[in-house]
Amino acid sequence: MKQTNKHMLPILVALVVSIAPQILRLPLWIVVWCMVLWGYVILTTSSKLPRPNTFFLSMLTIVGLLGILQTYKYVLSGPAFIGILSVMAGLKPLEINDHRGRMVTIFLAYFLIITSLFEYENLAITIYMFFSVLINTAALIHINRSQEELRNNFFLSARILTQALPLMIVLFFLFPRLPGSFFRLTRQPIGQTGFTEKLSLGDVAKLVISDKVAFRAEFKNSIPEPNLLYWRGIVFREFNGNSWSTGFRAPTRRAPLHGSNPVEYNITLEPHQKKWIFSLDLPVLAPYPAYMLDDYTMLLKRNIKKKLRYKVKSYTSFNTGRLKNWERVSLKLPEKGNEKARILGRKWAEGADSPEEIVETALTFFRESNFIYTIKPNILRNNPIDDFLFNTQKGFCEHYASAFAFLMRAAGIPSRIVGGYVGGKVNPFGNYLIVRQSDAHVWAEVWIAEKGWIRVDPTSIVVPARVAQGITGALSAEELPAFLVSRQRGAFLDLWEKIGLGWDALSTKWDMVFTGYSYWEQKVILSHLGINLSHKAGWIIVFIVICLVILFIAILYLRHIDKPVVKKDAVQATYIELCAKLGKIGLNRKPSQGPYDYAQFVGASNQNLKKPVAEIIDHYILLRYGRCNDDSTLKRFKLLVKILPI
Repeated sequence: MKQTNKHMLPILVALVVSIAPQILRLPLWIVVWCMVLWGYVILTTSSKLPRPNTFFLSMLTIVGLLGILQTYKYVLSGPAFIGILSVMAGLKPLEINDHRGRMVTIFLAYFLIITSLFEYENLAITIYMFFSVLINTAALIHINRSQEELRNNFFLSARILTQALPLMIVLFFLFPRLPGSFFRLTRQPIGQTGFTEKLSLGDVAKLVISDKVAFRAEFKNSIPEPNLLYWRGIVFREFNGNSWSTGFRAPTRRAPLHGSNPVEYNITLEPHQKKWIFSLDLPVLAPYPAYMLDDYTMLLKRNIKKKLRYKVKSYTSFNTGRLKNWERVSLKLPEKGNEKARILGRKWAEGADSPEEIVETALTFFRESNFIYTIKPNILRNNPIDDFLFNTQKGFCEHYASAFAFLMRAAGIPSRIVGGYVGGKVNPFGNYLIVRQSDAHVWAEVWIAEKGWIRVDPTSIVVPARVAQGITGALSAEELPAFLVSRQRGAFLDLWEKIGLGWDALSTKWDMVFTGYSYWEQKVILSHLGINLSHKAGWIIVFIVICLVILFIAILYLRHIDKPVVKKDAVQATYIELCAKLGKIGLNRKPSQGPYDYAQFVGASNQNLKKPVAEIIDHYILLRYGRCNDDSTLKRFKLLVKILPI
């Protein structure tokens, strides 16, 4: 028990450090489970509290597994497996009685470290994982050479990790990557845009209270003007009187867009569990492996469950051409409902000479009326468009876009709604845009002959600051979300924001080089070296290179290892002498017993031999398995065996 107590604290520290990144994602009962059980373990090492017996541990195991099944609804997904590992990590220290138990617990902690990759994908968690491995390895070393100071074991752990770095880097860049997830396994969702295939009045207003990053955009040249920063994501074409929906999927677009004023940029998109990706109005072609629909939105074949980096080229001046047959749905309105808005739209059409005049009349209507931009609009009744236009006149961007598109259809002009983001915050440390959920926005598009689809944003007419300054300049101080209000208070918070932007720039560079290093990037790099992964010979070359690098590193390492063969033989011979002496008094060592287990067996059988045998075993492990070549230690070990009182 003394040996167990001596090792328990480093083991518990390793477990806590390993599970820490998962605390906010684990169910509360699992966190409490681990804390209570680990707390009880600490009490048993510092007091006379008994350890649970086998029956009680079995009952706890059953309770833990039932809790996992109930919590995760009998679906053994990634989070469920993390939960199982965490429950096991809580229980395992209660049953540590020997060296094997300590080793198993430490290896369980290593598995917990790996689970962080299922949930996170950034520089911070990478640094923390290195720290976790450092602590775990130090604990592993400590339980195998406890006679050394913990500080020395920590330094040895750091040296081992440093020696492993070259091989890690080589394997990272050369080890074959698959064009997808291994066995189709993916991480669990860690983010979402909030946009769905349905848009109701009030949906987008709910997004601005989130400070989460939607994506980052890095431009090849200068960043476009704010009035051009409309990030297209999804198009809503069908209106049922209360809400908008995408309806049927638009045909796939084959030909590239023709336009002028090209802009090239890279986007790093956070996972949002949907298939669409975002681009500046309007993209020329979809980046591989995405494809473009004929409404100029872009999709992947599967939901985005991990960070995605892609390169896009867009035209900020364009003409989409004629109205296709499938686009005539953009003229349809429900047969009944919102009669006042219908009448107003028809009235504008009757008195106008061109569609452009109707559009301008509508914008003048929004400009000169007493509309208020707010994230806390009134509840709209059965005819939401009429109620908004003629009664409440309070709304967010989806209210204005919906009302405008309805009025245009009533006037006979094809119109639709586009969902996405507008603007973004420039990071001065990286010269790129950070687009957050608070930048979510919807606007309208109308089709004009000889011009094609053109963007019209009625929100920018009601509150021009929405586009130029973002949500901060558009809302009153009372309505600003807390995270936006805090940015306007004090020098300390300004400094803190700058630190955050600096870290974001560093983390973004990390994502570009490492997190975004996929099968396709590896294929390009190796092709520059003359290695084609499309052929079998390319894979063979990569395999040979990896083997040669491993062999080279192993040779360098082995050349610096001292091999005191004679001393090791002397150590083993003295240990055999110890076992023979103890065997004479009936304390024979079983073949399955390691040094620690044998020492505990001797101590439990003969209290007078417990302390001297424990000291001898500590010397033996240090000489046999540690890197100790000290002659004085070997002499002391031989002397202790010789004077053992038997």
